[in-house]
Amino acid sequence: MILFFTIIACAHVNAQVFGGHPPSQKWKQVKSKEAKLIFPAGHDSVAMRVANVIHAVSVTSSATIGNKLRPISVVMQHQTTIPNGYVGLGPWRSEFYLTPSSNSFELGSLTWYDQLASHEFRHVEQYSNFNVGLSKVFGILLGEQGRALANSAAVPNWFFEGDAVYNETFASNQGRGRMPYFFNGYRSLWDANKNYSWLKLRNGSMRDYVPNHYQLGYMEVAYGREKYGAEFWKKVSHDAAAYKGLFYPFQKAIKKQSGISYSQFRNDA
Repeated sequence: MILFFTIIACAHVNAQVFGGHPPSQKWKQVKSKEAKLIFPAGHDSVAMRVANVIHAVSVTSSATIGNKLRPISVVMQHQTTIPNGYVGLGPWRSEFYLTPSSNSFELGSLTWYDQLASHEFRHVEQYSNFNVGLSKVFGILLGEQGRALANSAAVPNWFFEGDAVYNETFASNQGRGRMPYFFNGYRSLWDANKNYSWLKLRNGSMRDYVPNHYQLGYMEVAYGREKYGAEFWKKVSHDAAAYKGLFYPFQKAIKKQSGISYSQFRNDA
């Protein structure tokens, strides 16, 4: 019994550490009509800059995806090693990982948090306007994760990311759509006469190098905007998210709005 109490008295117990932040971390927030930014103390100027960029982007880009906007909470993570960010449902939130890439050819002249704000906020606009039709029914019956499933099944990931890359390019003086580095993968395939099938370009390969859905999506989205106008993808994505074509809704929406088949559209792009 004496040994038992001695062990308890001498045990070293740590408080829970969540998300890489010590319990002593101080947090602040700034609110706008578009977002609530939750950021670590000392990053006030970055948070204000992000809030201003989000507001500017929302003014210039909403007409090309839809005017609905659901405000979101954004956690700005400053103790990460991977440059990234995301927007997700279930719960509705976003995180910005503030450590930039070490590759200046990949980042370009934009500050990392400017690129994050213009890119990730496009996903906020997408989800805000994809709560329609059958996707909305899934949300009512199964919650936000149910709607996330319905949106993902109707709208391909190459559109989600390609549209966001287009938006970061359209809303800024740089963006990946203006950077040669972003297209090196496809240029290397063309120079090597690699005529891969659509399914291989779409899904990737475990054997051969294939650029990812960001590059593929940007080229498809940019072609659609150039060929059919600024509101083309708003009509396509809205019809797809609503499941106006129950099976293969995205492909049917493209055929309806462009007047040509999905396979013809993607080959043209």
